[in-house]
Amino acid sequence: MTATPKAFLLPIDDTEASLRPIRFLTQLYPDRSRISLTIHYLVPALPPVYAEGRLSPAQVAKKKAFLKERDEAAQKACARAKQVLLDVGFSEEVIHELVQEKELSVAHHACRLADIKRVDAVLFPKQSGSALEGFLKGDHTSALLHHCLVSPIWFVDDPADTSRAVVCVSEHRASVRALDHALFMLEETATAIDVVHFSKKLSKKIISHGIEPDGDMTRWVADQSADVRANYAHALDIIRESAVDSARVRLVAAPSSGKIAADILSYSAENKDGILVLGHGGSGGTWGFLKSSVTKKILADFRHQAVWVNQ
Repeated sequence: MTATPKAFLLPIDDTEASLRPIRFLTQLYPDRSRISLTIHYLVPALPPVYAEGRLSPAQVAKKKAFLKERDEAAQKACARAKQVLLDVGFSEEVIHELVQEKELSVAHHACRLADIKRVDAVLFPKQSGSALEGFLKGDHTSALLHHCLVSPIWFVDDPADTSRAVVCVSEHRASVRALDHALFMLEETATAIDVVHFSKKLSKKIISHGIEPDGDMTRWVADQSADVRANYAHALDIIRESAVDSARVRLVAAPSSGKIAADILSYSAENKDGILVLGHGGSGGTWGFLKSSVTKKILADFRHQAVWVNQ
């Protein structure tokens, strides 16, 4: 299969922790020849005192020292990230660097650049508070979900097994967009994919192998609401039109306890899914498939997985 080019944005700082998503990326894509990656580094903003028109000789010297120090830090961080990428098989031609002065939040900068560059995903390590230093320190989850309205975000907790993925599909359009994204990103991989709908009306799983629903699945779909049936039909069309081999796909209807975050995490743990794909409808209180609290719950509790959030 000829791989379709994929483009990623990797925000980094001065720490090794910010490079953790690289390992996941190389496991997912053994052939890196069609993968491009932009390294994004933010330097501290120039203190306002140095922007004044007249500076004393001492202030001029301090300004020069500040600029030199931050330039050297940026060069060092980018060089380290680039070397890691070269060591794992990326070629120089597909590695890009962008250094910007920090004016907004890390998340806002990253999401705005992702939209401009039209990348396929933004890579972020799972946020772990004080475990991360530099500009990535702290939890940027809420800001990323608020600002990244176009580019999907991949939150990575290394190590993550890339052999299995679960895509959560419901009656909401955002979940089908998430499925479309997952199929595109996984088309040249060997990853097995479960397309799962959770329902409180089920007492046990219904599993249909391949992209043509069997009798039990067909009967279950026919008994659903018009929105679910329409979205399910749309999902099947997307799967059929994708480059993913149908043998890698399972259609699943799974029981729900009513606590959707726990249900999703439990299902993925039981099936050893290293990739968890979610869709929601945006920020500002209109969340589509997953409400903000559910998304944040999953992003806070997942372990050793990559969670792909698509809006």
